[in-house]
Amino acid sequence: MSPSPGEFRWPVRVYWEDTDAGGIVFYANYLKFFERSRTEWLRTLGVEQQRLRDSTGGMFVVAETSIRYLRPARLDDELIVTARLL
Repeated sequence: MSPSPGEFRWPVRVYWEDTDAGGIVFYANYLKFFERSRTEWLRTLGVEQQRLRDSTGGMFVVAETSIRYLRPARLDDELIVTARLL
């Protein structure tokens, strides 16, 4: 599936540390995947968050998030996490 206009895609592999006792990604770890994608998207735009904070004192803050789980991710799955500006 090709990305939609303005969409950033970042592959994430599911490791043991991401899963619960049932071998399914622990629900809170999806937020980590989202944050990694968001950070890498910003890097492609030339925004390095530590440099931004050091030089201006500014930083990006996630104020709200909402997740609807459609199906589980499992050990060794490769996920494609996307980010785009709305």
